[in-house]
Amino acid sequence: MESELGRLPDPAARRAGLLLIITAAATVVAVVGRVAAAADHPTLAESLIAISDSSGLYAIGGAARFISGVTLIAGAWFLLRTWIIRQRLGTPLVPLLFVASGLFTAVSGAGAVALAAFAPDVSPATETAAALRELTGKAGFALGGLALIVAARYQWKVGETLRRIAPVTAIIGIALQLIWFDAIIMLHTVTGAAFLVWLVGIGTMLFTGRVERHFGALLASASPQP
Repeated sequence: MESELGRLPDPAARRAGLLLIITAAATVVAVVGRVAAAADHPTLAESLIAISDSSGLYAIGGAARFISGVTLIAGAWFLLRTWIIRQRLGTPLVPLLFVASGLFTAVSGAGAVALAAFAPDVSPATETAAALRELTGKAGFALGGLALIVAARYQWKVGETLRRIAPVTAIIGIALQLIWFDAIIMLHTVTGAAFLVWLVGIGTMLFTGRVERHFGALLASASPQP
């Protein structure tokens, strides 16, 4: 343990942090592409016409969403390799939930790219792609929220800056579970933006070694004094 603490920041943590930041950036591109395409309409037929009119923008948004899913999976994999997780100071459940979130997000992005290719034709293929894009997109956000809910408990235990962040982490995680309710679209926009800020903030703390220093301080305070 001492040798691991002596070489902070952990290369795995740095890579995990960088990939979380890239995930947030790719998600911003995905949102911009989708909004610019103005593809949200009451019926699938209307949405497909709008997608067809702005197929390039919509495809870029879908591709960026796919990339954000892949980078989230990669970031979670590196997070699993940090000494914090290996020493069970944090739980592997958080990165595993992020892996699941990334998988669903990547499938959602692929569904969006398929819609851009199929539009404006309404067919069983487009109906399946649209349903898959929506369902997996919501599942990706919900699973990411579950990861935050679990992470909040460990942030609270560590204390210092992470303890101050923990309540916000929990609130965002709980709010993300409301993604299944279409009637509160404005809330989804706010919670989605908050999630992106969280990814950038925690990603930066991982990249700079601040997360590890907090866990290292916790270990030092818990160690018996000679």
